[in-house]
Amino acid sequence: MKLRSIKPIYHQGEVLTEGTTFETLEQHGRELIQRGYAEEPGAKKESGDDGSTKGKAKTK
Repeated sequence: MKLRSIKPIYHQGEVLTEGTTFETLEQHGRELIQRGYAEEPGAKKESGDDGSTKGKAKTK
């Protein structure tokens, strides 16, 4: 199963940083997805925050 890391994780003797694509067994991959450490490479983010309001302050 191919995955992309969301958080740094230790896998097969090395640390994988955010955005690194790697391959693992199906069961291990499902666990990583469930715990929020990885996602499938084609998955879209579902956070609902597109970042369009960041950095904008109201002025009086």
